[in-house]
Amino acid sequence: MRLHLVLHAGWVILAALQAPDVMAQSNTGATAPPPVLLAAGSLRQAMGEILAAYRAGGGQQFGVAYGPSGKLRKDIEGGRAVDVFASASGEHTEALARQGLLGASSIFTHNALCVVSAPAFKLRPENLLAELARPTLRLATSTPGSDPMGDYTWQFFRKAEQQQPGLFGIMDAKALRLSGTAELAPDSTLPYVTAFEQDKADAYIMYCTNAVLTKQAVPRLEILPIPDELNVRSAYGIGARRGSAEGERLVRFVLGPAGQAILRQHGFH
Repeated sequence: MRLHLVLHAGWVILAALQAPDVMAQSNTGATAPPPVLLAAGSLRQAMGEILAAYRAGGGQQFGVAYGPSGKLRKDIEGGRAVDVFASASGEHTEALARQGLLGASSIFTHNALCVVSAPAFKLRPENLLAELARPTLRLATSTPGSDPMGDYTWQFFRKAEQQQPGLFGIMDAKALRLSGTAELAPDSTLPYVTAFEQDKADAYIMYCTNAVLTKQAVPRLEILPIPDELNVRSAYGIGARRGSAEGERLVRFVLGPAGQAILRQHGFH
């Protein structure tokens, strides 16, 4: 009996000593949240393929949210958790790096502006500015300040002003800001597609990569790249949270040959 009591006491003490380790394992095991990627909405299709290739190579699953880069930057500044931020403007990732909220910022791809329009307007390079300024044409844009695509569009308006004084005021006043303020729900219809499907716009200024996706959804639409002398080349920035090993690994993958090849396949350059 005495031996039995001694052995029983020993097992109780051993279990008590091991209990913290068991609790720690339960707290840091499968229930740990995945690393987080916040990315520009224009990257949704390309980044989805990049993440799939990344996981196929042994990388972790990321929790992902897509939205306007300016809004996402403000969210991060407000304390939103992030391991990687892929922005449509390198200015946002650079600003977060200066604040210590991200590590080094790198430019990882570029985009340009196109105009998607209903075929009845027959937009061509030679009549583009006159048609966009026409009072009866409903011109849709993204929202400057919140979304870099809107910022780049207003830079295009300023370039147009240099060619034809008065155009900036006309376009600034008539622009219908139909996107660029909210995050994109998974598998949701792009707002540019919705604008044409619901007959809210005659022409929409957007990234050329988004233009391709919009025409795939609404084949009757026409795409016109804005002429080089008026276009604005966007520079996308990416950075990982300091101390996030998985975040840094994903950034290296995006900057590497496999990630860059996927971006090119989606029209980035």
